[in-house]
Amino acid sequence: MSGTARVLAAASLLFGLAACGDSGGVGGQQAATQAPQKSSETVTLKYWTWFPPEATLKETISAFEQANPGIKVELREFEAADYQKQLPLALNGGEALDVVGVQVSAMTNTVKDQVRPVAEWESQLGADWRAKLNETMVGQTEKIAKDGKLYSLPMGSIGSAIMYSNATLLGKLGTPFPKTAADLETVVAKAKKELPDVQPIVFSGEPWWQEEMLFTIAGQTAPTLSDDVFSGQKPWNSPEMVSALTAYKSLFDKNTVAKSVLSLKGNRPAELFGSGKALFLVDGSWQSSMLSDAYRKANKISLTDVGAGPFPVIAPGGQPAARGLAEGGLAIPKSSAHVTEAARFIQFMTMGDGVAIWSKDLVLVPSLKGFEVDPSVLTTPAAKEGYAAVQAVISAGGSARDSNQAFLNQVEGNAILDVLRRQATPEKAADKLQKEWSSGRYDTK
Repeated sequence: MSGTARVLAAASLLFGLAACGDSGGVGGQQAATQAPQKSSETVTLKYWTWFPPEATLKETISAFEQANPGIKVELREFEAADYQKQLPLALNGGEALDVVGVQVSAMTNTVKDQVRPVAEWESQLGADWRAKLNETMVGQTEKIAKDGKLYSLPMGSIGSAIMYSNATLLGKLGTPFPKTAADLETVVAKAKKELPDVQPIVFSGEPWWQEEMLFTIAGQTAPTLSDDVFSGQKPWNSPEMVSALTAYKSLFDKNTVAKSVLSLKGNRPAELFGSGKALFLVDGSWQSSMLSDAYRKANKISLTDVGAGPFPVIAPGGQPAARGLAEGGLAIPKSSAHVTEAARFIQFMTMGDGVAIWSKDLVLVPSLKGFEVDPSVLTTPAAKEGYAAVQAVISAGGSARDSNQAFLNQVEGNAILDVLRRQATPEKAADKLQKEWSSGRYDTK
């Protein structure tokens, strides 16, 4: 596997599991300066997580320890899949942990009985802590728990679908980043003529990604459709769903997106884009690391400039949209004997100076309101404007990036593909989806 594929595969693994996204130049509200620990006895916090990368975390932890000389943080980091197995075992076995990372969608209900509700330690965060964090991200973290309680504070969110551009090639074409279907048609037509060896648009043709594309397009005119369908408030064959299927299909009918895209799997789309063989990549916000020139050089990605933004608005009168999902929750286990110190560390990571450090990887859009990425990370106008656009569309709050995995894998993804391949009309596909959804074969509660 090439360097590009290897790096992008790691990014996909990091947050693909969730699908089953201050100071030093940081804008907006800042957490109060954290006073050094007054006790002469050093407290050591045991911190388990899977994210961010260890090098990033060590830098962040070092800054926390300098600001809090009475507290040390002992880090243990796992691979994402292994972490989902090891953390519940450790908590149920009585392991004395103080701070744990929680994959919000995948792990909250697995570990909630072994961690303290935030209500038990929120007094350590300051009375206005909720005002400092994005309401949608906190709300999603709270809602995901079966009892409706908040068990962790989200570091940020991931979202999709996001479109990334080879900004260098886009500049050669003399066209701006497309914002509408008409813009996209114009850019693609020009690219086919002037860049015959470059694929205009690539994304995964796998069934799971079709849901991301469909609900992104649906969200442009019906922002809550994904939530409404999965909660049973609207049927799968609602007019809004038929309209979204029709709009998505139009991209293939007009040959704006080539049907050959549907044969792409795994990391192939990202690899094509990273090697300069595609003008646009449509993927999740976890690919935003590519906006960083330092990241591209370190990982041998042969692009000189990358831009980004919401997927172009397909339906007339629509607005940019993306499904987002809170991720990177931080929780305090019941086994912790250092709740005050653990809460201080979580505050540093979600509302304090730590955000500016760990966020440099650009994988999560931080939950801290008013956050602005360190200006040294993004060095071109395309990258700066791109990240700001991604941050804005994910922070705005639309439907949650959540799925019914069994239904998606067995019915939904292939039903969408049938429409794109003209093997079923949008109406028939929508009726099939509703019939299967209400069949009782899937847990739709």
